[in-house]
Amino acid sequence: MPIPLRWRLLDAKTGTTLTDCTDIDGLFVDHTFPIQPTYERYTLAGCAPTGPLLDAIEGTGSTWFGNLIVERAHHADRPVGERCGTSCRRCYEIMEELLDVSVVGHRPAGDGSGLLDIDLRGHRRESDANCGGSIAPDVVGYRLAVWAGNGPGGDTPAGECRYVTGLFHKRPELWSPGPPLTLLGCSSVLDGPVAAELAHIRVDGTAHTMGWGQRVFGDIVATRPSTLGESLVDIVLDAQIPEPLAANDRPLWDMWRAGGPTEPNLWATLDRSDRCLWVRAAAVHRRHEPDQPADTVYHLDGRHITDYDGFFCAIGEAINGPGGWFGGDLFWLHENAATGDGGATPGFRLIWHHSEVARTHLMTGYDRKSWLPAVTFDDLVQYLAEDGVLLDLR
Repeated sequence: MPIPLRWRLLDAKTGTTLTDCTDIDGLFVDHTFPIQPTYERYTLAGCAPTGPLLDAIEGTGSTWFGNLIVERAHHADRPVGERCGTSCRRCYEIMEELLDVSVVGHRPAGDGSGLLDIDLRGHRRESDANCGGSIAPDVVGYRLAVWAGNGPGGDTPAGECRYVTGLFHKRPELWSPGPPLTLLGCSSVLDGPVAAELAHIRVDGTAHTMGWGQRVFGDIVATRPSTLGESLVDIVLDAQIPEPLAANDRPLWDMWRAGGPTEPNLWATLDRSDRCLWVRAAAVHRRHEPDQPADTVYHLDGRHITDYDGFFCAIGEAINGPGGWFGGDLFWLHENAATGDGGATPGFRLIWHHSEVARTHLMTGYDRKSWLPAVTFDDLVQYLAEDGVLLDLR
């Protein structure tokens, strides 16, 4: 019996099939999602604190204040005091976000200026700004703000500082670089440089294209006969998956390959991290079909909505059946609910059964998965209502 082909490489420009293969050595890495962050120490040097940062120094407020935005106060080629507009792209590219921040110490600056050096503990949100945080920008001071997330209130000014020590340096990759990719058991030989999108093949032959982070770009190093079949070849590439899949991803992908979940709530026993992976797998493997009729009533089983990702597991199944997807964050929830193309015609009726479970568990606080203020039950109700969903809480 031939070994099934699990993965397909599609030409990045034309979308045509380059080859199918049985497995890919280097696609799944020996890490568990999510990677826990490394906390660092920073010093706001020459700081004039205001707002919550000043309250923390004076002892009238909490020494922990969530996320701190660090952005250039002035361009190096502008006089001090001449500020940019809030939409200036140059400022946006400089912006850094420090997460789960606490004040751990402070002292007068050594230059007699009357300013303070303030020590912080936190970690940097991964981004491409400032060469991934490795190079300090050429700026004249930084403006500080405590960020409350995308909800009402926005950010609160927290003062300015001259520079930040401990922030700009090269950090190790979150995912350790693996060996060159090896395409195992390929149906055809590849020629020349490879520039391909990756797709996952179900047993019924349906191929689901994966994200930009799983593209395959590189050169062929070697080709050899495969031990997986007489007519198959193994292809070694000088390439790595930009965002490899975690070890705890593999069982979910194997289940979707076999046809996907066959009954609702198979995600209920998973912890929150694996529920997040469930939603990601559901997004990749969604079947794009017309939205159901406008008068369709959907029933949301709320018995297992004990966290934010559980809500998306449940609403995906309420709209699209076992393993269904209806967004994995507030952006896609809005897109699907307000504009359609997620399985339900906008303005649909949603009956949320056992809503008290989510009301009890989705409460205010700081979410150490998203590193943002937690999305509450009331937030979800408000977002759904604003997007025209006729919500019936039971």
